[in-house]
Amino acid sequence: MNVFSLTVADVLTKELFTNAKLIAGVNGQQNIIKWVHIVENMDATKLLKGNELILTTGIHLKNNVDSFKQFIDQLIASKAAGLCIELGSSIQNIPDTIQQLATEYQFPLIIFHEEVAFVEITQELHSILINQQYGMVKNLEEYAQQINKYTLTANNYEQILMHLYKHLGLQVIFTFNGQKPIFIPNIHQDKYEMMQQQSKIEYKENHLIHCDVNILNQRYGEVCLFSPLRVINEYDVLILDRTVIALSQYLLRDLYIEEKKGLEDREILDKWLNGVPNTEELTHFMQEHHAITTSHHWIVMIHQIQKSKNSDLTYYKLFARNVFENFGFYPFIIEINHQVIFILANLRERETYKYRIEQAFEQIHDHNKKYAKLKISLAVGKYVTNLHDVKNSYTSAKDTLQIRWKSQDISYFYEDLHLHHLIFQLQKNPAIMEMVAEYINPLIEYDQKHNSNLVETLKVYLQTNGLKKETSERLFIVRQTLYHRLEKIEQLLGHDFMKPEKRLALELMLVATEWSYAP
Repeated sequence: MNVFSLTVADVLTKELFTNAKLIAGVNGQQNIIKWVHIVENMDATKLLKGNELILTTGIHLKNNVDSFKQFIDQLIASKAAGLCIELGSSIQNIPDTIQQLATEYQFPLIIFHEEVAFVEITQELHSILINQQYGMVKNLEEYAQQINKYTLTANNYEQILMHLYKHLGLQVIFTFNGQKPIFIPNIHQDKYEMMQQQSKIEYKENHLIHCDVNILNQRYGEVCLFSPLRVINEYDVLILDRTVIALSQYLLRDLYIEEKKGLEDREILDKWLNGVPNTEELTHFMQEHHAITTSHHWIVMIHQIQKSKNSDLTYYKLFARNVFENFGFYPFIIEINHQVIFILANLRERETYKYRIEQAFEQIHDHNKKYAKLKISLAVGKYVTNLHDVKNSYTSAKDTLQIRWKSQDISYFYEDLHLHHLIFQLQKNPAIMEMVAEYINPLIEYDQKHNSNLVETLKVYLQTNGLKKETSERLFIVRQTLYHRLEKIEQLLGHDFMKPEKRLALELMLVATEWSYAP
């Protein structure tokens, strides 16, 4: 008998079951019993929760094979552990069809040829179950303390998994971040796949269980227990859960230390962003630190973060790293002042990279809103296909960040802001801005002097392609007022201001005047 579970096979060894006989459902002997019920009517099955051993005299089944079959079907559907029937005045034998049904569904059917005291059976089995529960709780507490102490001295996570294996004696399989499974005790991959197939064909689902390893609310992997010889019980599940919690804490600490050590990579990443290192230097860096990266497509993303002086962004970077990896990017991360800069290697198709970045940042934003509550401004640079062009992506990301300083409502992708970037570059050139001022200033000065709206009128007039009716409606003025304003604009700019080349220049200059990206 398993220390913390009671099976049908265990019950059959008890003295009270000396005269009992298992007549059907032999393959269900490992079914776990969690409680014992006496049932003498059909309606009682509605109250079952699963894993009950049912005792009955069958008085409600007397001379009615259809009711008997319906009763067995209900017990199987309720996931009862088995059925014990006392043969006597109510039932003298079990029909073959009922035995076949029980065997088909691996549902143990036990008969007593003599009268038995059901109350004594329930008392004994309930006493065993209660003592098992008490012992299980005590053992779980001791194990939890042991495994928590063990994580402080373990040199690697395999030692923690080995501790789990030694405690339960079950096959342990650990998959971490999409890497090849680790087996304890060690077995070959082909044998594991064969075990998986066997578990689907020969065993029920309770011979194989999974538990996700979550770090900062993100799934990093899973630990599985495989038990070909016995059913996995509640104690196994609880021990696995406590082990995975301890494993998650160990991995979080390990990742935190690794992220801190990443500061040593700062110099090479800083050079990369500024276009200094050569190809050989970068290739060596990736092979040494991030060998899985084979992408030649890159995007630089900047997270501008408002934080207190002593805030630590390590956990933020850990969480973001895992999110981006889940969406098909490999991130190189560097923190500069109040900015976390991601050099993202795109490992999937180019066509979906924007959508994947949006989905990734949505997860990061939701997590930050719930836990860290950092104020983040985001910018994504241009998509480049050469290592040495990462500098260009970084520069365009910085420009995008400055453009979004005025309006967070516009897109954070460089590729969506071409006109904004064009104006931004114009504003960097004093000579061009002086030219803009010379051409547009007469209107601006007139508006300031006479408290009029010539600049706004011109802008709307150009937007409507010179349609006077639509312009007057959008400006909420009568047609005569519009004519007067247009006449004044002609006097200040010249009567040919609607010619294509002058109109294009005017539209560009109006936008350059309206949009100011200086922080």
